[in-house]
Amino acid sequence: MQTAQRLVLALGLAALSASSFAATTVYTSSASFLTHVAPGAYTETFNGLPSTPPDSFAGGAFAYTVSAPDGLYGSGEFLGTNLPDEALTVTFTSGNVTAVGGNFYATNISDTFQAVAITLTLSDSTTVTFTPTSAADSYRGFASTLTITSLTIASPGVSLYGGLDNLTVGVSAVPEPASALLMALGVAGLLVAGRRRY
Repeated sequence: MQTAQRLVLALGLAALSASSFAATTVYTSSASFLTHVAPGAYTETFNGLPSTPPDSFAGGAFAYTVSAPDGLYGSGEFLGTNLPDEALTVTFTSGNVTAVGGNFYATNISDTFQAVAITLTLSDSTTVTFTPTSAADSYRGFASTLTITSLTIASPGVSLYGGLDNLTVGVSAVPEPASALLMALGVAGLLVAGRRRY
């Protein structure tokens, strides 16, 4: 009976420790992010959307909605806010999303890229602010040890529109180093406890 109690205690401590080491890794290129995403991810390019686009998207095991206070705008090449100075929010509605990445930027009323600060906030309170110099360097990807339920693109500036393109939604391919270390320590502890018994 004592061994069973030790096992339950060890598993409980491992679970508590894993949540305390939860972390989100930020990637600044599509190539580096996609190497950390498991097969089966869904990428939406938003190409060919009408000017009044749908607000729901789905592929494979993943689905999400996109919203802005006064609606969405489809340029045919990206998805954005219908009115300037509004936040664009992506809410994940199915799939255990732990990896998300895409191009995040601002445009003017003519759909021309604008080099202004963009703030991205995940549901786990991870916040990243950056100023892309072109649409090509506007990529940010996130791999988390926790489920990501939403992503918000902050209002980019006076009279500018938030934009989103090439959004990839999926699951992290490998556990974060802290989680892998905790798992290894837990297994080692169980082995030591098992050896003492005999």
